[in-house]
Amino acid sequence: MNSASENIKINVIFRSCDAVNAVNNSARPFNLDKGTLIKICFKSLLNALEGIDYKMIVIGDALSKETRDFFLKYDIELIEGVFGNDKSILESIKIAEKINCEEWIYFCEDDYLHTKDSFKKILNLIKVKDLIVPGRIKLNQLLRKRTISLFSFKRYLSKPNLVIHPCDYPDRYTIKYATKNFIFHTKDSHWRQISNTTFTFLIEAKELIKHRKTFIKSSKRANDGYLSATLFGRSFFFNKLLCVSPIPSLSTHMHQETMSPIIDWEKLATELLCEIKTEG
Repeated sequence: MNSASENIKINVIFRSCDAVNAVNNSARPFNLDKGTLIKICFKSLLNALEGIDYKMIVIGDALSKETRDFFLKYDIELIEGVFGNDKSILESIKIAEKINCEEWIYFCEDDYLHTKDSFKKILNLIKVKDLIVPGRIKLNQLLRKRTISLFSFKRYLSKPNLVIHPCDYPDRYTIKYATKNFIFHTKDSHWRQISNTTFTFLIEAKELIKHRKTFIKSSKRANDGYLSATLFGRSFFFNKLLCVSPIPSLSTHMHQETMSPIIDWEKLATELLCEIKTEG
């Protein structure tokens, strides 16, 4: 175990299917076919996990021989079947239920590209998670050029645990979706409260067990909207979790219309393709 991780173990459950380009028919960036996109996303994840204590489980859904052979070049556990999106989510939940309660789970879809430093920053966040709480709600009034606080109260009964979505979506900067969010920083990155994710996020295993019924129900029709609305707090956190994402992004969802801003993802994709070709 790497001492820098301070006993934090990440269990990655990577769901992959190269038979379908995209369940929502969205175009992929940089003229990438699905097989190549899977390879660079997976390789970016491995690079980001270097030096981290982790276990990698790949759920392969109707994989081609080429993609299967690619995965087996690495130190992973491969579980294959013909699942479909809903059943592969359910399979990932069943696997996660067996993980030690104090360890972390990273549910990861196969079309997220990661920066090299993504898990270094994620671990630095996890290490201080017990210090992170949503800010209090305050009602202030200006009186004779002085601001006085009329009342102030917490938004939770017990401190909410973290869920980490490593992707900063571009729509969070539009007027339509802009809201007041809790923003904070660790020693090397900024984070903000969000209230919705896809099925790619990190969660502590004990929280998955606690909210098992919600996870199972969300697997039907791959309902990440239900998962987000039920699991994550917005203004209050009564039996809900605090979900956060980084600014700037540590990963991007590889659809043309949802690429995370600021980072040069095409440059990273090109570098990863060269690495893969060099490895053979």
